[in-house]
Amino acid sequence: MNNAMIEMCREANFEAIALTVDTITGGNRERDLWTGFTTPPKLTPKSLISFALHPNWSLNYLLRQPFSLPQLEQHINKGSNVAVSVGDYLSTMLDQSMDWKDAEEIRNKWGKKFCLKGVMSVEDAKRAVDIGADAIMVSNHGGRQLDGCISPFEQLAEIVDTVGDKIDVICDGGIRRGTHVLKALSVGAKACSGGRWYLYALAAGGQLGVEKAIYNMKNEIERDMKLMGITKLSQLSRKNIKFR
Repeated sequence: MNNAMIEMCREANFEAIALTVDTITGGNRERDLWTGFTTPPKLTPKSLISFALHPNWSLNYLLRQPFSLPQLEQHINKGSNVAVSVGDYLSTMLDQSMDWKDAEEIRNKWGKKFCLKGVMSVEDAKRAVDIGADAIMVSNHGGRQLDGCISPFEQLAEIVDTVGDKIDVICDGGIRRGTHVLKALSVGAKACSGGRWYLYALAAGGQLGVEKAIYNMKNEIERDMKLMGITKLSQLSRKNIKFR
């Protein structure tokens, strides 16, 4: 994150920013390679059949304003295939030599609430406290980076026990249902975040899809709390969790 992006966030009156630290290089996303995922979509016999079977999506893609990422357009060109796209993005946007000193400098330049996303060890959680971060997201980037990596939930308790009284710990990854939120909060997380949970809804139904996903999550959390016999989130504790 350079000074221009920090200023962009400040001008937009953002109250907090998160620095992602678990994508220093692209993971081997075999599913994308197998499906031929590209940006923009490549016309192949298989994709043409898919477009024909999904006319609403195809017409929406062709007739609406082209998809764009304004915050990145000045930094990277669109790739023609997944290998080039990911490679260009990582080599252009990310400094692979980034270290703790860089993260601390970004935190100081920003001056507001600062979060590190992608912390998966107690040692890194301690370092996040040392550089003055206000929060950390315990995250393995949706399991798409390092094959065989432990899940955020499995690492959550140890991190909470070590730094939970000094920094806000957010569980990121695997959040799909209300019970997932309640489990993470029971272990000691201050909050949960999710990506595919709302992005899939956005891709399928736009704003209405996201609103429906939020509605479903809210109902699930309230229903699950009633079934657990609690009326406040403060009543959650590790007594609700039994590890096998």
